[in-house]
Amino acid sequence: MKRRRMNQVPLFSSAGELANMLVTSNLIEAAWAKIPELQRGQSALPSSVQTMVDHPTPNSTIVVFAPSPDSTQYPHPQGGDLVPYPDFDFLGTKECPSVSINRAALTLFESLKNHLSGLKTELNKKEGQLIITGHSLGGSIASLFTLYLLNSMGKERKCRPICITFGSPLIGNFGLQHSHWNSFFLHLVSDKDPLPTLFLPSGRSAPTSSHSQATAYKPFGTYLLCSELGCACFDDPDLILKVLTVAASEVAGGLLQVVDYGEVLRNLKNRAICKGPQLAGERFAYPFSDGIVMELKTIGIDAAKHNIDTTRMEAEARTLAKKTKASDAKELNDIKKYMVMLEWYKKKSNEANKCYYDCFKNGDFQRDVRIEEFMGQLTTYWEDMVAQAERKPQEEGASFRTAWFQSATTFRRMVEPLDIAIFYRDGGRDYINNGRSPLYKLLEKLYEEAAKKPTREGPDSKNKVSVLLTDDSCFWAHVEDAILSCQSLNHANSTPEQRESSWKNMVEFGEYVTKQIENFSVSPEIFLEQSSFMKWWRMYEASIDASGNFYTSPLVNFMKSHKYDDYGLPEEA
Repeated sequence: MKRRRMNQVPLFSSAGELANMLVTSNLIEAAWAKIPELQRGQSALPSSVQTMVDHPTPNSTIVVFAPSPDSTQYPHPQGGDLVPYPDFDFLGTKECPSVSINRAALTLFESLKNHLSGLKTELNKKEGQLIITGHSLGGSIASLFTLYLLNSMGKERKCRPICITFGSPLIGNFGLQHSHWNSFFLHLVSDKDPLPTLFLPSGRSAPTSSHSQATAYKPFGTYLLCSELGCACFDDPDLILKVLTVAASEVAGGLLQVVDYGEVLRNLKNRAICKGPQLAGERFAYPFSDGIVMELKTIGIDAAKHNIDTTRMEAEARTLAKKTKASDAKELNDIKKYMVMLEWYKKKSNEANKCYYDCFKNGDFQRDVRIEEFMGQLTTYWEDMVAQAERKPQEEGASFRTAWFQSATTFRRMVEPLDIAIFYRDGGRDYINNGRSPLYKLLEKLYEEAAKKPTREGPDSKNKVSVLLTDDSCFWAHVEDAILSCQSLNHANSTPEQRESSWKNMVEFGEYVTKQIENFSVSPEIFLEQSSFMKWWRMYEASIDASGNFYTSPLVNFMKSHKYDDYGLPEEA
């Protein structure tokens, strides 16, 4: 099978592949069959949702949630409010730090918590296939329990749960959308079923205060939407919400009816999911959006009539197609190549007895144009990585950041000095306050929060310092500001106040450099004769000598005695 090119836009949403697999493998049928079996086998219970655990084979488990025979199948419209649920804040992101859940579903979930806690412990020990399924309100509990279970599982899961719901209402807000667990959920919805649209503005529910929160409900996971005409599968939350809203307008005011999802599945069984014979041999200018239009027609929805913007999804699909996942080996290897090229540039600069910061600032090499290209590629990569981390649930995002913060720190320490060089070359002043990008600030903050920074004290640190980048990626910004202060100090038109301020700045800079040297936190290249740091030192030394006040400090003693000649050299055995 030929591998799809990374920049190729698929004809249909990838959600279809998941749904086709589940349908053709009979997993959906197996899940649904257990729901009426559970309802037939149990009498009235105090809880409005019954549960059952079945083991069809030694290596498979099906957990079933279904409405009790004596309870109404539908949550009351008054229960449509969304309420915060701190227990699910592990799903929160920076954009949406807290998660809100439908009040009716949450109340029922909490009432079952003791039972579900024991079930969670039991399932964590299981191996093999695990299906969690539910119908109507039972589907809501199935979704919540799956999230509850996934959070308790380690990275090395003994089983990978799949949650399949039938006619389940929306259960939460935006906080559920960006969970990396979306791929574990498939929701089957019939266009005749009013329940999935119950809490949407055009749904059955009578006007209540809960409607003020209607737009806050967001779908998550993959949706298999079925009608008498056929079925279509989507995982784009905005598109799903639009389709559900259209369905809500069509069932509004109708009588509540129980949809036989067994019959829906029988109709679905022999249908390909949105292939459409009219597509055979045709070419489209916008294949992804045209594919969505055809999918919508399969379930009787006219995209143009209902103002469904498929071109936006086309653009997003193309953008995603151009960007491989953060874990994609090819992109990661490309990023490593760019870093190697920067390291090679640094090495060549040092061989010319120059600091790579100054070589780039002064444009000493013709290859500087390519260096800017590499910088741009690396910056784009890390902006995408940070954006991914910010969209992930808090715990997963923290783990994600921890996995790459060292690489991100190397990037920051290597590339930010070159951005500083551009800033001051273009006449900028005070880079830290006026020129530093949010990306560098965030990467530094994440490093400080997540890293257990190894000490640089002692012989081992000294022996390794010759191959290190300077720890503080803003070091050269401090150097440039110190040079400006030195120039102000020596300028004939400077006022006494300006000279006093400039002298204070240089003393503080000297203390800063001393600390960096003592901790072996600066690269030896700063002491190369043509570096900007040595330029500052010569200006500073001249100012001290001219003043005649015999000023001394640890840095002055270190530099005047040429101790920097031995800085970073391995100690003799």
